[in-house]
Amino acid sequence: MIARLVTMALLAAAAFSGAQAQSYPNKPVTVVVPFTAGGATDILGRVAAEVLQNAYSQTFVVENRTGAGGVIGYSSVARAAPDGHTLLFAPTAFTIVPFVSKSVNYDTAKDLKPVTLLAYTSNMMVVNPNVPANTVQEFIDYVKKSDKEVYYASPGVGTPTHLGVEVFARQAGIKLVHVPYRGVAEAMNDLLSGQISMIFSDLPAAIPLMQDGKIKALGVLTKERHPLVPEIPTVAETLPGFWLMGWQGLLAPGGTPDEIIDKLNAPLVAYLKTPAAAERLRKIGVDVAWTSPREMREWIDSQLAWWGRVARDAGVTPQ
Repeated sequence: MIARLVTMALLAAAAFSGAQAQSYPNKPVTVVVPFTAGGATDILGRVAAEVLQNAYSQTFVVENRTGAGGVIGYSSVARAAPDGHTLLFAPTAFTIVPFVSKSVNYDTAKDLKPVTLLAYTSNMMVVNPNVPANTVQEFIDYVKKSDKEVYYASPGVGTPTHLGVEVFARQAGIKLVHVPYRGVAEAMNDLLSGQISMIFSDLPAAIPLMQDGKIKALGVLTKERHPLVPEIPTVAETLPGFWLMGWQGLLAPGGTPDEIIDKLNAPLVAYLKTPAAAERLRKIGVDVAWTSPREMREWIDSQLAWWGRVARDAGVTPQ
């Protein structure tokens, strides 16, 4: 009798899940971006929302929920109903915050379910024009000789730019003071005003400012020179082996039915495989990527292992 009841309950749950997937999406969908507008995460989150909106003729609206190095945005989606109507567009920082923030109140592996990667992102080391350095080595020498503290910005504690600069400073043998912000745009504003000397910025945010002469680019953080800015040397040309590559992708609350995950994955992957998508993303400084949900889970697991080691090597502990 008990076994029959359990079987009936499982069949009912499966039927409900199937009905959910068939009608999805049946109301506006919120795509949470955990950082402020203007950076790569916001730009690419809006690309994903646009593709899904066109695919399903339903509203997909981006909402910037910022703070705590992205944790506010991550946790809000982790706690959302697992029906596909609240999604998370996450950057590399998603796999870093468990190692650097005590405010993480969700299980990274269980409470958020991968849909697909969308892009790999590249970063650039940029400084305020008043900083007396035009190369990475000149910046290192400037910091070593300065009798004042030199400040660098990041979009929050636990972001790739935070940890990346800490690793850079350790390898270069210099001391830099971290100033966390709620997002790239706010950090850039203070860099432009001269309150901050340096930041590792994603290319979409940095290139227009560099072209306008508002910031100076000292080096790209890719393994090889980037085709969008081939005149800018890599940081690795000064510090061998130093590079930093990011990623961006879509996730849903844990427990979201696989059928809904597949309905989100299919139109995004179909779009990302087109030459138009590759060209569009290349123009904003990122490289197109796509995965199955399983492949994205494997990627996230590998990133958690990688950034855990980086955090330990950099001496960063949860705060």
